[in-house]
Amino acid sequence: MDLNLKIPYVLRLIIFWLAFFVAFRVLFIIYQHARIPDHGHSETGLGFYYALPVDISAACVMAFIPYLLWISQQFYKTRFIHRLNLAYNFGLIILTSLLSVTNIKMYGEWGRLLNFSMLKQLFDPEHAISFFSLWSVLLLFAFAGLFTYIGIRFYRNYITNFSYPLENKRLRTFHIIGIGLMFIVGYRIDLNIAAIKGDQLHYSELEINNHIATNNIWYFANSMVYNNPAQ
Repeated sequence: MDLNLKIPYVLRLIIFWLAFFVAFRVLFIIYQHARIPDHGHSETGLGFYYALPVDISAACVMAFIPYLLWISQQFYKTRFIHRLNLAYNFGLIILTSLLSVTNIKMYGEWGRLLNFSMLKQLFDPEHAISFFSLWSVLLLFAFAGLFTYIGIRFYRNYITNFSYPLENKRLRTFHIIGIGLMFIVGYRIDLNIAAIKGDQLHYSELEINNHIATNNIWYFANSMVYNNPAQ
């Protein structure tokens, strides 16, 4: 049997999002490397380790709707559910790419992670003109488009077989319950390796390392839900 069929679709989707977060974290470090003192690079590398709990939690949230659609597809296999799942994931890839690239750009301007209040300010023409030239806007969308293209191609090539049916009823029940429990644990995961104060992860005395380790999508969603002001 193909390896893709041995690993449940939902698990492959969570791994996909974890890899996506890592890719943007690497891009963030490359773009902001001048802000990191020479003595801080070793702690910067540790950020990937300290970021893991929040990355897993964010990935579980993002994959939860596909999990519900996958369950539906196991019992009522239709092209509509398949297309709905595809549209959801592609839309999330586009949104994540755009927010992550914007976060990298704005961090270079304001020294803060992108939150909902900051995004609202960017829709104010006076603020937008002061931070974005036409060239920088085009470059931002180009990078977001590149990551969207890579993400969608990767999804199509490796995160496949959404509609693959589990004919064995016991195996199907085991997958549904087991993955559901995994979502509960993943969402509330605490590996005792991260200390979250307020809405940011803190493990380093160097602020930028804490920002690098903080999942920017989780941070943005948190600011939107709780309406945290830009600080």
